[in-house]
Amino acid sequence: GGRGYEFRHVPEVPVFMQTINALLQRTPTLFTEFELSRAFDWTLSEDSPDWYGNHDWYESDVLGALRGLSPPFLLQFIQAGSRRGWSWCTFNRVYLCEINWLDPEPSSGSSDYEAYIEELMRIEERVNFYRGYYQPPSEEEYNRLSTAEEYHRS
Repeated sequence: GGRGYEFRHVPEVPVFMQTINALLQRTPTLFTEFELSRAFDWTLSEDSPDWYGNHDWYESDVLGALRGLSPPFLLQFIQAGSRRGWSWCTFNRVYLCEINWLDPEPSSGSSDYEAYIEELMRIEERVNFYRGYYQPPSEEEYNRLSTAEEYHRS
């Protein structure tokens, strides 16, 4: 699970992320919020039976010349106020799947609630293309979504 780790199967991820969260709760100052979101560069392995497509998405996302929307095969931690979760995202980190929350929502009377809601609204703007998906869609679902997205762009 070190930096650059590649998961073999999508279903391995939730328990792994819960374990990492438990470690982070013991040492909450280990990372700043920004560092945590980019700390590990964990991805789905190209050798995974859950992988589809090719690696051209990564290069086009990184260069900013996005020819097509990449599948969400990168993992990142999400921090909204005191609440932590994780999400699958595209290689350029622009589009997210739904957030898999690891901590409960702060109570509406807490001092952190307003900061949580503000940050949550900012994050939710990036959960658009993959809304309703808590993990990468199947290849068929991805093809349907990306075809619809290309239609909307033209």
